[in-house]
Amino acid sequence: MSLGVTIFLIFFGMAFWLLLFLMGFAGLWAHWGLLSIVKANLAKRGAVKLEENEISNVTTEVRELTVKKKKKEKPLSRKQTHIISSLKKHNEYYAFGLSVQGKSHKKTDNPIPCQDNHSFDSVNERIHIAIVSDGAGSAENSHFGSQLATKKLLEFTIEHIKENKWVEHKKLPSNKDWYKQSIALFKKTRTELQLHSKEKNIPFESLKCTLILVINTPHGFLSAQIGDGRAGFKLKEEYKSLVVPFQTFVVGATMFLTKDNWNQFFRTDAIEVTDPDAFFVISDGCDDFSFAQKGPVDKNESGVYDMVYNEARYDHNKPFPGFYNSFIGNMKELVNSGDTEKITKVAEEIIDKGIYRGSPVDGIIKEDDDKTIVLFFK
Repeated sequence: MSLGVTIFLIFFGMAFWLLLFLMGFAGLWAHWGLLSIVKANLAKRGAVKLEENEISNVTTEVRELTVKKKKKEKPLSRKQTHIISSLKKHNEYYAFGLSVQGKSHKKTDNPIPCQDNHSFDSVNERIHIAIVSDGAGSAENSHFGSQLATKKLLEFTIEHIKENKWVEHKKLPSNKDWYKQSIALFKKTRTELQLHSKEKNIPFESLKCTLILVINTPHGFLSAQIGDGRAGFKLKEEYKSLVVPFQTFVVGATMFLTKDNWNQFFRTDAIEVTDPDAFFVISDGCDDFSFAQKGPVDKNESGVYDMVYNEARYDHNKPFPGFYNSFIGNMKELVNSGDTEKITKVAEEIIDKGIYRGSPVDGIIKEDDDKTIVLFFK
């Protein structure tokens, strides 16, 4: 056997015994540590007594060997999950609004606040405004985005109406004029979101939200929208839509006010309708149970088309009379019986819990998304 092989075997043997020694030491350390912990538990129950130096050693070992528990998130307050606007009387209309947290936001390890929001008001009791915003589920601060967007757009719209003396107007503005006016209002609102992101040092995209504005005047409706969500009105027992939502075949994919190209997807309309019985604005969480979308296409129905990657998504976009007749009818009953203080409570039970007159409504119960509705009714 050569000298090199002999030296190799000697060093290999030394390394092997050193490894065995270290493994044995680690095992003894763990064994002693576990014994110390067991001894500490027995001492806690009064079975044995620990010396002062043992108490110090055990405390250190327990701290090193104990796995840290996951911090439990603080439950959200009702103000974070339910945004309820009390009933108001505006001339011939009653109006209220509510935004409620979706079930999918309750199921997560870290509960998510309601990311929808809304606002409404009237000017001189003759011009009525309803606004709804849906914060993107993927954006961390979208609940702040939708809150700020609805608040600021309402302020800017009221200011615009008063400054331009709309109450004296004898007709609606043209579609072209309304487009210019409304996109200016949305731009000002978007600027407010940008200022907020800089002030709070948060990404602008984390505030992304959709936005719908509907104005009812004595001469008809004006609407403006970026993203999804819907609106409609009732006139002489017939329901019609007021806006066209932007949506794609991808669930949850739409356009937001924070996007650079948002103005390319901005939609407006002016509809001459006088004295409607009711009108409403909803977020997309109310789509499936309150609007007809899929199904056989009427020969004379034009419907709604959105071109996305050379594909068209057909959508009837018609308010579902079965839902709105029941919902509005329930509210009218409460007004007629003098129980107006119960209106938002009953509306919340229907929209949030899916309970109508004590019976479950499957279409509402199965909806996981946040839900918002602003309703004006006579």
